[in-house]
Amino acid sequence: RKPRLTKMWTHLERQSGAGGVGLRGPGESQLEIDKRLLRDRIIVLKRKIDAVQKQRDIHRRGRSNLGLPVLALVGYTNAGKSTLLN
Repeated sequence: RKPRLTKMWTHLERQSGAGGVGLRGPGESQLEIDKRLLRDRIIVLKRKIDAVQKQRDIHRRGRSNLGLPVLALVGYTNAGKSTLLN
């Protein structure tokens, strides 16, 4: 459910158009279009997230298979961290 879409097109309610019996509610088609576009965008983003997670898993496994120790070098600015690392 996309609650923020429901109040987005309230200005369409003031448009009477060719008013008659059997017409759908005002702005209903626009709301359906927005829901479809949002659903498609969510699917694309989920696929991208899955691809990034897969790539990160591959790199993580590669790092763990090397057997090198993990090192964290911390310190103040201009303390010579890069010099020490080099």
